[in-house]
Amino acid sequence: MKKLFSVLGALALGLAAAAQVPGGEGRRWAVVDLSVNFMREAPDYTAELGDQALMGTVVEIVGEESYWRRIVSPDPYTAWATELGLAEMGREQVDAYIASPKYICTADITHIHSEPSVKSAKVSDFVMGGLVRAVSGQNGKPLRKGRFLACELPSGRRGWVSKADVEDFRAWTGSRRPTGENVVEVALRFLGVPYMWGGTSIKEVDCSGLARCAYYMNGILLPRNASQQARAGVEVELDSLEPGDLLFFGTPATEEKPARYNHVGIYIGDGRFIHSSHLVRISSLDPSAPDHYEREPLLARRIIGHLDDGSGVARVADSPFYFIQAD
Repeated sequence: MKKLFSVLGALALGLAAAAQVPGGEGRRWAVVDLSVNFMREAPDYTAELGDQALMGTVVEIVGEESYWRRIVSPDPYTAWATELGLAEMGREQVDAYIASPKYICTADITHIHSEPSVKSAKVSDFVMGGLVRAVSGQNGKPLRKGRFLACELPSGRRGWVSKADVEDFRAWTGSRRPTGENVVEVALRFLGVPYMWGGTSIKEVDCSGLARCAYYMNGILLPRNASQQARAGVEVELDSLEPGDLLFFGTPATEEKPARYNHVGIYIGDGRFIHSSHLVRISSLDPSAPDHYEREPLLARRIIGHLDDGSGVARVADSPFYFIQAD
């Protein structure tokens, strides 16, 4: 039987400095059990938000303090989350979890209910990109009642989610056809969502979180931060932009220092781009336009057509955090 753990452990070992336990013995794993789990820079509710992890995300636990757990996400990002939002699992459990059939939330925001009815109690909210296990009936097929599908959260809590709001995760992943237009289509669904530093969900999102979400929902994994995304894909000239290209803003390079990129947007065509700045909005590159963004881009990178080329871009289907990979 193929085991994910050795692959997962190797990936985490290579990507996260905090995970340096060779062979995997004694390592701890968990799956995010909240719709959106806040990852903070210190084990304190007042600490800065660094990232968010969606329900169903596999993480490694690399430390603990009281009821806080220091976790490494697939981004990779290392930060602190409370134990209440994590379902800790052993080696075999995390292998079984990743191998299990799942549903991905394709709605912006929906809910998991205690019964197959919107009038029943809510078990949890559920947001775009989140994952839950599918529950099968005695015939081995997905358990369904009316317009609802039975599902199971990472902690084992069960509920019902509207069939219209989810898709089979494996089938969904196989159906992704990443194009610039499709990336833009997802990004436009975030219009009006408030900006929040460290946000990577449709509840609240920062600039690099918006780029990551738009590409993730097209089956592509981007690095977490703008400075990292500025090294992904290939550079393109600013006069040759195509929809889906990433635009980077920041401090120009000098003789003493390289350029610093602290903001990113997604080009949508016709000299306009979508980005999270105060809220997710569309701005223009044209200085004469009423919605001109007063900062000029320093760099553009093209992701589409440059997957798995060593630049930090990968397919969701190829990630051992989401699917068991061949040995």
